[in-house]
Order: sequence, then structure tokens, then C-alpha cells
Amino acid sequence: MLGILLWVPPALAEPKLNWRGSVEADVRTITQDDFAFERLETTADAILKARISNHVSAVGNLRLIFREFSTPNTFGALTDRTRIDPYRLESDAMFVEFTDVATDGFDIRLGRQQIIWGSADRFHPTSNLNALDVEDPLLFGKVIANEMLSLRYRPELYFGDEDEPWFEEFGLEMVVVPFFKPAQLPQSAGLGFTDEGEQERRANTPLLEKLINQQQALSATGNWTFETNPMVELPERNISNVMVGARMSFTMLGMDLGFSYFNGFDDFPRGEKVESTVTSADGKNHADSALTLTYPRVQVAGFDMATSLDWLGGLGLWAEVGWTFHDDLYRIVYTGPQILINEIEKEHEKGSFVKATVGMDYSPASWLYINVQYLRGFLDEFGTDNLQNYLVAGMDIKLARDVVLIRLFNIFNLDEGSFVLFPALILKPWDGGEISMGSFLFSSSFPGSDPKRKFDSPAAGASNVFLKARASF
Repeated sequence: MLGILLWVPPALAEPKLNWRGSVEADVRTITQDDFAFERLETTADAILKARISNHVSAVGNLRLIFREFSTPNTFGALTDRTRIDPYRLESDAMFVEFTDVATDGFDIRLGRQQIIWGSADRFHPTSNLNALDVEDPLLFGKVIANEMLSLRYRPELYFGDEDEPWFEEFGLEMVVVPFFKPAQLPQSAGLGFTDEGEQERRANTPLLEKLINQQQALSATGNWTFETNPMVELPERNISNVMVGARMSFTMLGMDLGFSYFNGFDDFPRGEKVESTVTSADGKNHADSALTLTYPRVQVAGFDMATSLDWLGGLGLWAEVGWTFHDDLYRIVYTGPQILINEIEKEHEKGSFVKATVGMDYSPASWLYINVQYLRGFLDEFGTDNLQNYLVAGMDIKLARDVVLIRLFNIFNLDEGSFVLFPALILKPWDGGEISMGSFLFSSSFPGSDPKRKFDSPAAGASNVFLKARASF
């Protein structure tokens, strides 16, 4: 690479700077507990793009978030402004890019990046380079930037007539991710590992069922209590755990096609090891179980396509398939001589499973947009036996010359009937200004909910009502 860079002759150009930013206020309440405040945030976001020369550019993004949930729970904390007025910094991009290195169309980008592969809308089974940020349900599909090296080659290659080629936009991309970064989870997700009711509902293997039955039997005696403390074990930061990905894309006969490969780790944790310590006092026993969460190594072969059917008024179609391969995955339970569950089971046989997204969008009128997708396997589902089927559908209705937008979306589990509703009203009365209000409702908020179902589970989160105000400049 150094040889290639030294080979390139110097090229000078007048530096150019472009920037944009926004300020947003976000207020949310949950529908339980008398509409208690769930989120009070004010965010300032800025992005700067610098074109330094014909071959050198840089991009930087910084987001400052103030969250009005102070935590001065000790006297010392009363002297710490960060505990009284908490804030955090985030960044979606901060990288340097060299373009047309040695030959036209060959680019090198190094630094903090977000690289999303695939053609679907938000649900990408082929995109695994960046971990997902699922902490905020209103931003589902958001990813966390990671430090990467990406190489892209996009030559001017086409076949057929110059005006209407049948093959064009050929591109190759290779990405190296030195360090694994896990998905950011919502607070409610912890209930899946610590809440006794959730543990019972998620006990889907013989060993877990045996452990839960034994704990329930001991608890029934009145002399036992149990507590689970999850601990995270990330892949070691060494050369053998470097994640890599490659993708080839092109347009052929009016269809955008992509073929990809990823070798790395799944970004959602699984419980691999349970190790209990029992303490006794006054005839009572307490079991403290350390639950080790790990991230399985995977390889993902991906295919995606997208096209637009002009003869149907611009109907958009897309399909995306991710074929995931993994080794044998074991679970270890050691509870000692008192609880007597000391075994190892194979949770997943070495093999593969397929996640897929198929969808369409259509605008039958200038004021109406419709989007429908079928999902095989949700974001957090892993393994052939754990994948479920979903329908994601919604529409945008524009009124008053785009000043008013009514948004109605939902996610429906086709296997067991739980769902999420996402109605919103978005107003843009002035240039640069936006006010939005709505709710994110889990089916657990409606009569007849069952905590054994996906979106009825407390681990999925609580329904909320939100109000946002945003100024962009």
C-alpha cells in the first residue's frame, strides 16, 4: 500500500469545507406507571466534510447528548457536574479517504466508519460489519460506527450501448475491522437473563429446562433464593479475531445485484456458561449464578438485489439473503453439589441458517408512500430453530404540500401474533424546523397479551409516547 501511495503524483486543489448540523429535543413517557418520563434528551449533531485536494478528503461527525436523568446517589456525586448534568459523546464517522489511488476508481478509507451492505429497508441480514444500536426503538436499523480499513474499486466498466448498457456500475469492496464491537442493547433486554419468569420462558433446551425445574423445586421449599448476574466476555483483541468482509456489486439488466462475504462475530450475546456459588446462613440458602455471555464466531454469505419496475409506475422490489455458518456451540452449567446440575449440552450443532428480507415500496400518488417487507429471522434471533417470521408494513401520507406527514408502521409476528405499532405525526411548518409526535406501542400494552410472545415480553421494552422538536442547519 505504501508503494501505491508513493507512486501517485501530487495533485493540488483548493480545499473545500462543507458542514451541516442539527439540534433536537426528545421527550418520552412510558404508558405504564402513570406516564412516567422515560427519556429527556437534547442532542446537538454536526458533520464536517473536508475536500483537501484532488485525492485527499476527511469526514468528521460528533454528537453531544445531554440526558436529564441525574444520578447523584452519594454526597461525593453532588460535587461532580457529570453526575448532576450527565452527557455523552457519539460519532458516526471520523475517517480519512484517499481517492483514485494509482488508478481511477480505487479508493482507500481509514478510520471510524459505518458501512451498511444490502438493499433492504433497515433490516439487513447481509450487513454485519457494524454492530446494531437497538437501545432506542425509534431508531431501529441504526448501527454503531467502528474503526475500519476499507478498499473500494469502481472502474468505469460497462457492456452494451453506452447510453443503455446492460451491465454497469461494477464495484469491489474489501473491509478489515480490527476490533469487534457488540450491539448496544436496551435496559429491558437484561430481563431476559435475570428475571425468573423470563428465564423460564426462554428455557428452550433440555439442560436449561432441567436447571429451571430444579430451581423452582428448591424455591418451593422456602429455603432457597436465586440471583443471576450476567457478565460479558468479548473476543480477544488479537490478529486471529480480526473481522473481514468483501462485496462485489453491479447493475445488470436494470437490477442492482450484490454478493458479499463476512467472517467475524455475531453482535448479540448468548448465554454460554452458568456457574453458581451457594452460601448458607440460618438454614437459608442463596445461589448466586454468574452467567457468562459470549459472541459466536460466524461466517455470512450474502446476496441482495433491488430493481424498479417502470411499467408498474416505479414499483420498487428488493430481496436480501444472509446464509450464516457457525461451529458447534455449547452451554456449560455448573451449580455445585447442592443444586446438582453439572452438565454440558450442545445448544447448536455445527451448521447454518438463513435470514432473509423481501420487500417492495410504491407511491401510487404523490402524497402516498407504501412499504411492505417480509422478514425471516429478527435482529436478535440466532439458529435454525429460533427463527420466526415477520411482516413489516406501513405508509406515509403527505398533506398540505408536504407540511404534514402522517406515518403508520407496524411489525407483526406471523408465528404467534405479537406486534409493534408505530404511528407518528410529523409537522414541517418552516424551513429547517420539524416537530414530531407519536407512540411506539408493544402488543403487551393491549388486553390478551402473553409474556411468552416476542413483543409481549417485558424484555422487549415498554410502550412509550414521544414528542420531538428538531432544527436543521
